[in-house]
Amino acid sequence: MKKILMVLMLIGLGAVVATAGSGVGIYGSYFNADDPGPGFGGGIKFKTDLSEYFGVEARASCITQFDEDDTDDGVYLIPLEAGLLFNLPLQDSPLNLYGGGGIGYAIIPEADDVDLDDEICFYAVAGVEFSLSDSASLFAEAQYRVLEVDGAEVDDYGEVDLDDEKVDFSGFGINAGLLFRF
Repeated sequence: MKKILMVLMLIGLGAVVATAGSGVGIYGSYFNADDPGPGFGGGIKFKTDLSEYFGVEARASCITQFDEDDTDDGVYLIPLEAGLLFNLPLQDSPLNLYGGGGIGYAIIPEADDVDLDDEICFYAVAGVEFSLSDSASLFAEAQYRVLEVDGAEVDDYGEVDLDDEKVDFSGFGINAGLLFRF
């Protein structure tokens, strides 16, 4: 059910992307999760402006190389997120400040025969966009993600309840990249 809901949200956002002020961005990520520690990765985001001050976005990332990861396979975090943005254009300046938040679905693939449950996550973001031209911008943003995993499936043992021992992937992150507008 969660996966169907996320797919429907992304399709709905995809229908809006065809409007003016839309763009697609690629970025590098640093994410400092509470339990697995800092990790690195990258992502892609789709952004469209609904008005001068409001917009929507959909983003997908892949974060790995966590410091506290002692598995042979490596832990990957793949959040698929969608949210609302508030834009604050600065008069004649090429800078645009923005902030917002949203909801997502975090996929955590199996590592070393342990399959952590995929979970719903929430995020808040604040950033700055520097316009290079009408069709390209650089951006940098800070993001806080709330994500706790409380179940897992282990090969040879089946479903395992982690009781009160949740794996906490919540934490701050930094994304920086290039946004292409069309």
